[in-house]
Amino acid sequence: MAKTRREVVRILSQGKVKVDGRTRYDENYSVGLMDVIELADANLAYRILPVERQGLTVLRIPKDEAKFKLCKVMDKKTAPKGTVQFGVHDGRNVIAPKDETAPPYRTNDTLRVSLPTQRILSHIKFEKGNLALVVAGRNAGKSGKIVELQNGTATRPAMVTIEDKTGSKFDTIVNYTFVVGTDKPAIKLEAA
Repeated sequence: MAKTRREVVRILSQGKVKVDGRTRYDENYSVGLMDVIELADANLAYRILPVERQGLTVLRIPKDEAKFKLCKVMDKKTAPKGTVQFGVHDGRNVIAPKDETAPPYRTNDTLRVSLPTQRILSHIKFEKGNLALVVAGRNAGKSGKIVELQNGTATRPAMVTIEDKTGSKFDTIVNYTFVVGTDKPAIKLEAA
């Protein structure tokens, strides 16, 4: 969209770029995994995703998919007044709805969060049979169905076995996986 840094600064200063549903003006604002970038005037939306052997990349997504973000639950805490809050992979805290005193969400589950309100729309359990995306390690960018979960020990991390769409299986660390769907992915994972 821009060829020089000056053009980037001009576009940002006009309030034409949103990250996760909020207008951003700072050219040094960083984006990360699963962040949604919207360019209002161009009517375009993008998501930051890992690509096999390339690191993170920008993938164009449909406009309706830009209304939510997937967030991996990293920890769960009870806040004052009995509300439950979840620490997610991007550093934000998502608060469970007030009517849920014991929400069913667990560590490594994925929350589908509306943007920019951060309301929990749904969740995907981290369990066998669900689809996962590998976001780190040598298998980063690969995705497939979880076929086996192995508990960790004091010296070995918990592992997961994933079967990709070609039928080949590979192992990776649980912390490197991000559940993205049950029967089909909740988000677009690759360019069509």
